[in-house]
Amino acid sequence: MLLQSQISDCLIHSDTWFQNRLAKITSSEFHYLMAEKGIGQTGTNYMYRKCGEEMTGIPCRNEISTAATEHGLEYEPENLREFGKKMGIDFLATQKLILDPNGRVGSTPDAIWILNPEAYLKYESDKINVATVEAKCPTAYDAFIRLWNCQTPADVKAESRPYYFQVLHQMKVCGALTGYLSVYNPFFKAGKLKIIQFKMIDLVKEFTLMEQRTQEAIKIFTAQRDKMIAA
Repeated sequence: MLLQSQISDCLIHSDTWFQNRLAKITSSEFHYLMAEKGIGQTGTNYMYRKCGEEMTGIPCRNEISTAATEHGLEYEPENLREFGKKMGIDFLATQKLILDPNGRVGSTPDAIWILNPEAYLKYESDKINVATVEAKCPTAYDAFIRLWNCQTPADVKAESRPYYFQVLHQMKVCGALTGYLSVYNPFFKAGKLKIIQFKMIDLVKEFTLMEQRTQEAIKIFTAQRDKMIAA
């Protein structure tokens, strides 16, 4: 279940979006905490960046723009339209930042599939049932085909741990029992779209480990922040 009070409308990559994500653990970066042998230095450095955001009030922005990222932004809406057609969905909510009630975690799924849209549109209840959708539009033919060949979440994990944990973290933050990775290339004459479904019930151990890593990361963040405040 997702609480409507957790949802913030904001244009992705806008100043408001960056400020609302300030010092929060986010889905696209969660893989930094999920190294096989523990958080390690990579995860620690990530939390130092989050600590820096809190101490300065200035977000760490990834300003690197490539042809691949521009392509992804351009074709993401088309990807989601094709996903909606394939799944028979009339309503997908986009441009939504989801903030964890505890304040240290945030997520921006490319789309939220609202399973009880009447409750959402009429605000009949603060609780809504959702599934998350992450849209990827690889430009490299080999990267697209490798993802297209994935049949299960385990296949996605083997191919791209960042994508795998991005989907899982979106589900976790949104309280979604199901998440989808939608892979799309508009230039293929056939097989343009591939959808991989993630079910929480099949991934309980992963979600348990993710919660453990989240709490460990927050301790690193808090200890460093408090040390600097006390200095």
